Amino acid sequence: MFAELPKLFDRNFAIGFFLPFALAAAASLYLLDCYGLSGVILTTLQEDLIVGGTIFGIFCWLGGILLLVTNRDLYRILEGYGKFNPSRLFTWLEQARYRHLHDEIKKLDVEIRKYLDASLEVPKELKTKRNHIKIELVERFPDRDRLIPLTPFGNTLRAFETYPLVMYGLESIDGWSRLLAVIPSDYRNLIDGAKAQVDFWVNLFFLSLVLVIGSLSLFGIYRILPPLWLLVIVVIILVISPSRARRLAVEWGDFVKGAFDVYRFKLLDSLSIKRPETRKEEFEVWKNFSQAIVFRLPEHIPELKKQGSLKIRANRVLKNNKRTHL
Repeated sequence: MFAELPKLFDRNFAIGFFLPFALAAAASLYLLDCYGLSGVILTTLQEDLIVGGTIFGIFCWLGGILLLVTNRDLYRILEGYGKFNPSRLFTWLEQARYRHLHDEIKKLDVEIRKYLDASLEVPKELKTKRNHIKIELVERFPDRDRLIPLTPFGNTLRAFETYPLVMYGLESIDGWSRLLAVIPSDYRNLIDGAKAQVDFWVNLFFLSLVLVIGSLSLFGIYRILPPLWLLVIVVIILVISPSRARRLAVEWGDFVKGAFDVYRFKLLDSLSIKRPETRKEEFEVWKNFSQAIVFRLPEHIPELKKQGSLKIRANRVLKNNKRTHL
């Protein structure tokens, strides 16, 4: 969905791809040195700090590009996609969590109804608890039970991916690439910046996994334990990374949802599609537009604006501008 490549020298690339690889590369060098396997590599880097730093930086930059190229695949794995993805063994926990939250909402609704039927004020604690659960459902899950056989991270992404479809009838995957064309650069920078933080933890998770596997392999070969402090840090990062990625994905999703809320009519204007006058009409417009672009059905493309209405609107804008200057 969000396949736009960031620039290879900007802040977002440094945070999301270069920095995780640099941390993993430094830890790997230290680990290899503990087993006496760093050899010429570490000696070369230490001989001249400027040359060594340059070589290390270029190596990490190339590693960051590799992470960038595989970004979508890494996301898909962490989301829970793939027939042989081991995380799919635990997706039932997410479904159970979803049902539990809905059951809690039903129980709270029954309690609130009792207060209302008795013409009594509903306790603030009940309202607050219900609101928190509703927010958790919106942030962590899509709108239907059948859409959630994924990991917590995957369901969080799917939650904001389904938002424009639920709210406006606009299919988000193909609709997003169209919406990007009309989003101002300042707002796109906010979206990219939020995603870069998610990229950081996603990449750190997989690199930590590689380090753990590498440490266990070296232990199996040499029968020498790796530095305990390093192993503990890597395991902690491995454990907390998915949770951190999920929490930051909520913030990223807020920017994405805001883009659909604010700029969808700008997309209609750019496509010269007639603006709907009611919410019901708008839902039909976006539904037909989605079917047209997803299934390549030109007969479903919404009606174009009439040239007369365009001239009238342009005249109104000119009149308003003249009044502003007077």
